[in-house]
Amino acid sequence: MLRRILVVGLLATVAIVLFRHAGSFLVVHAPEHADILVVLAGGNDDMRYWQGVKLVQEGYAPRLILDVFTKEERFGTWDIDLAREFVSRTMPGRSTICPIAKNSTYDEAFYLGRCLQGIGVHSILVVTSNYHTRRAMSILQHRLPQYHFAIYAADDPYDFGQRWWQTRQWAKTTYGEWQRYLWWLTVDRWRSGLVAH
Repeated sequence: MLRRILVVGLLATVAIVLFRHAGSFLVVHAPEHADILVVLAGGNDDMRYWQGVKLVQEGYAPRLILDVFTKEERFGTWDIDLAREFVSRTMPGRSTICPIAKNSTYDEAFYLGRCLQGIGVHSILVVTSNYHTRRAMSILQHRLPQYHFAIYAADDPYDFGQRWWQTRQWAKTTYGEWQRYLWWLTVDRWRSGLVAH
């Protein structure tokens, strides 16, 4: 009886610790200087982009690539057209667009591989939302092993906090990201080949 109580108590403690750290596990923050900086597509606003601009200005990379979905439209204008005008206005000569045709990090690696062909880079600093960093790093390292990746976790305080239980939105983001991360580990990782150059 005592042994059963101890086992249940131990399992409950482990479950509480894992549950409590479900948000912080998703975050990897390890920026390094690189040949180029890549801002991944997605997010609810341009917060990732502005963090990338700041890092370029601080000397982390000489130029920036902004991944943009080609099939999204806002107020009658394609996002890719808005993005081209935006980067030419905000970082002229130091930024470019990488068109992404499918809305998943797994597929984004394929399109990013195309955009990186022939530009002579070996190291890449990736900027994405903090909750997306662990999965993004795992996918990019697996699908594009010819590059060295570092990652910057951009804060996204509306969508995510490491104390995810404090707001409904943070809980939804944490739950959704865990679903996508587990899908990557158990399904997509094993169906994919490398992105060829």
